[in-house]
Amino acid sequence: MEMRVRADNETFREKATNVIREAIMSVHYKPGEALIERHLCDETGVSRTLVREALRLLEAEGLVRREGTRGLVVSELSVDEVRDMFDLRLILEIELLRRFVAQVPETDLDRMAPLLDGALAAAGRREDDYTRLLSRFVHQIWEGGGNAVAVQVLESLQSRISYIRVMLYRTTTYDEHQITIGLMRDVLTAARARQADEAAEVYRRYLMRARDRAIGIIEDRKASRPDARTRKVETKDK
Repeated sequence: MEMRVRADNETFREKATNVIREAIMSVHYKPGEALIERHLCDETGVSRTLVREALRLLEAEGLVRREGTRGLVVSELSVDEVRDMFDLRLILEIELLRRFVAQVPETDLDRMAPLLDGALAAAGRREDDYTRLLSRFVHQIWEGGGNAVAVQVLESLQSRISYIRVMLYRTTTYDEHQITIGLMRDVLTAARARQADEAAEVYRRYLMRARDRAIGIIEDRKASRPDARTRKVETKDK
């Protein structure tokens, strides 16, 4: 993965933060992996001061956490955290969607449809644009809901939402991506018909499906670890 930071309109701190964030979300740095400042400096080409500032921001976003003597490590979402996040998303996003359906102009719906077409095409090519386009589609619903405070709350979770989205994308078949895009198309169809209840029900199914799959991945990862397998053998022997 190319991580060298280059100068442009962004500050070096922003650039370093974005590069390390992307490395975490793309699983270049794996959950539970220690983040060594010297190593990060070598990979990004920026100073230790900028790396520390970037890590502080990522810690605030929940992508990095402190773990005893190991220092900063890549956060690993627990099943309870995933459930809590999706509980909050269900409350806020479905309400935003209802407001969105009530007031969205037809022209906005026309502009959203190609995002889904592009996402499905990207999934077929196994390109990461899938997650970017799906995120833009969801953001259109957030912003069209007309509640700035709710959007701020959701955006505070954006890094973790994106992390889950990338995790799901990289462990999901094309057929499953088709199901996801199909659900989003059904949301658009319901929005065009101003059927808020129908749109909300479809969107609820989309979120619940993502939640259940994310929990399944996390549980499978834990079960596949050597220490987990050892405990199972010891329990069986007893």
